[in-house]
Amino acid sequence: MKEADRLRDLPAHAFDTVVIGAGTGGLTAAALLARRGKKVLLLDQHTVPGGNATIFSRNGYQFDVGLHYLGGCHPGGLIPRILRAAGAEPVVFEEMDPEGYDTLLFPDFAFRVPKGIEIFRERLREAFPEERRGIDRYCALLRSLERLLREPAHPARALWALARSPLLLRWASRSFGDFLESCSPHLPLQAVLAGQHGDYALPPSRASLLVGAGIAEHYLEGAYFPRGGGQVLSDRLAAAFEAAGGKILLRSRVQEILVRHGRAVGVRFESPYLGVQKVEARHVLSNADIKETFLRLLPEGTLRSQTRERAHRWEMAPALFIAYLGVRRTALENRLARTNYWIHSTYDHEIQYRQAARGEFPEAPTVYVSIASLKDPKNEALAPEGIVNLQLMAVAPSQPEAWGLSPEEALGRGYRRSALYRERKEAFGKRLIELSRAAFPRLPEEIVYQELATPLTQSRYTCSTGGTGYGIAATPKQFLLSRPAARTELPGLLLCGASCRTGHGIAGVMMSGLMAASAILGPHLLPEVLGKANALTPS
Repeated sequence: MKEADRLRDLPAHAFDTVVIGAGTGGLTAAALLARRGKKVLLLDQHTVPGGNATIFSRNGYQFDVGLHYLGGCHPGGLIPRILRAAGAEPVVFEEMDPEGYDTLLFPDFAFRVPKGIEIFRERLREAFPEERRGIDRYCALLRSLERLLREPAHPARALWALARSPLLLRWASRSFGDFLESCSPHLPLQAVLAGQHGDYALPPSRASLLVGAGIAEHYLEGAYFPRGGGQVLSDRLAAAFEAAGGKILLRSRVQEILVRHGRAVGVRFESPYLGVQKVEARHVLSNADIKETFLRLLPEGTLRSQTRERAHRWEMAPALFIAYLGVRRTALENRLARTNYWIHSTYDHEIQYRQAARGEFPEAPTVYVSIASLKDPKNEALAPEGIVNLQLMAVAPSQPEAWGLSPEEALGRGYRRSALYRERKEAFGKRLIELSRAAFPRLPEEIVYQELATPLTQSRYTCSTGGTGYGIAATPKQFLLSRPAARTELPGLLLCGASCRTGHGIAGVMMSGLMAASAILGPHLLPEVLGKANALTPS
């Protein structure tokens, strides 16, 4: 079969749906629509589809950009069900260590987070025998969330589960930190329960309870990594989309959403191969950054003034800094489990976020360590023989000024040549590498390859506001119904992505793509994709 031309071939100028952005949400929606008979065009400014679920290759290494582990990948889980409905199989998921898929390291103790709420509760009780009452309260909340999240295809049943969860009802609009304080004032216990805060990039005091506890519950069902990395998910979705007759155009940046008579009717985009083009569609589905969509792509006057003001006020999630490393395998010593390491220099998770918000580099940020070579051991493309593919991540300031640049300089590609930018990038990377000694004492001396990415890197490749990959910050005031739905006030315009009500992360954005497709195809799609009739069984 001839390989599709994703750069130069535009076979038509009219479609049922045009999708802006080939991130996971956009790919999911596009594949679901195309497989159900819709004529769909998918546009993306990058050279590969996938957004944050892509890889890049350097000197014998393949690094995942933004996918480091997944929940909901067990047989019958959310992600396999959506992939099946999109025709994007097979994807093999490697399970991480059920005895400790996350290892939380503090200056005076370590805690391994195991699979299963009950096992987690018992391990917490062993570590904090004086805090049994607070531990039981927290785990009761996790069980309520577990019941609630079992019904994604049936909102009425989910509401019934919520009505039977008075603890969840009482605290749903509060912060994660408030709830942890209600469980116990013991700081080490609170630090453990919020020890995975990097998964939503907010301190406990500012994170919605539903995101802090919800993501914890999500992974307690089991943590996984796709064999071949995040690009496999993207490639399977893209191939399924094209096999169903969908059209992908890359290096094609949307300049404007076309609006006529109060309705979105298409887009204008620019390509280095096709020039400026206009295409029309019955629906425009934006998987682009939410502020980019509302404040730049839409002509003024097409949204209510209150909506634009709200979009201006939306607080975006903090951004992350990433060090992509190749290290000699001897640096791991005896740490060979399929686990993530969260290196905490203190029990206080708040300080680093306050510093980053002020435009300062956190002095002792939590360092998240992801070792792809252990999570995906059969993937020989990850690193040369004897070398381990390893990443370090931490929250970082998103303001260009923190990196020695003006806002105007940050918009261009030449900022990478700035001596001050390079100096500050290298200094913060060195800080993370030194902090990693808490898990791997010899790691700094064993590095053979290094590449660093800042929030500006993220913005350059994904056009995200402030360099975040998490969309709108998941604070209590910006969660659930306070986030955008798939439908917008502008007829013909729909949304998917990390800023939507389904939340960020691969599972969240895949659900957003499903919700957007359902808004176009009809409500029957949700039970069709997620109902028990489509449940997967172990092979």
